[in-house]
Amino acid sequence: MKRRPSPLVPVFLALLASVGFALAEEARVPITSTGVDFDYKNGITHYYGNVQVLIPDVLRLTCEDLVATQAPNTNRLDNLVATTNVVINLIRPGRTPADPPVKIEAVGDRAVFIATNNLVTLTGPLGNMPRITSPQFTTRADTVTYDLASGHMAGIGHHVTEINGDLFRNSGFFTRTNKPAQK
Repeated sequence: MKRRPSPLVPVFLALLASVGFALAEEARVPITSTGVDFDYKNGITHYYGNVQVLIPDVLRLTCEDLVATQAPNTNRLDNLVATTNVVINLIRPGRTPADPPVKIEAVGDRAVFIATNNLVTLTGPLGNMPRITSPQFTTRADTVTYDLASGHMAGIGHHVTEINGDLFRNSGFFTRTNKPAQK
């Protein structure tokens, strides 16, 4: 049986274009899984079992379950919902063209991407907070949101942020002396 391509493959290209990434000459995004169900009438594609979306040097998404929904009467993505052991590795351009690319990892039990606002929301089960890790910091929170268009991240609810100590090196903020206080 010949495998039919997902109707949502062009949608992934639109998603990446909206984030500002260029995909060389590649016109298709490979999505692999143990199984897939296409509901053409309702525009829903359900991938299940060892799901992987891989675009070298741009994006790698792994999870156990991925549901992609098209906006009604379009060939555009409305939303993606990834669940169970969700890991997203994203490579963004540096702040300036001379800066190296920035690698960001997002981990959670559930990731929801809404195409209309380019927002990814990560959640996790009680006691296992989702996290986003970049070279500068790691943030864990009850809910973590990441705006793909602006690069803005927010931790909502109880959160812990660990900042890379190199950011403070030579800033004078943590300069200590062993001199006793003046009396």
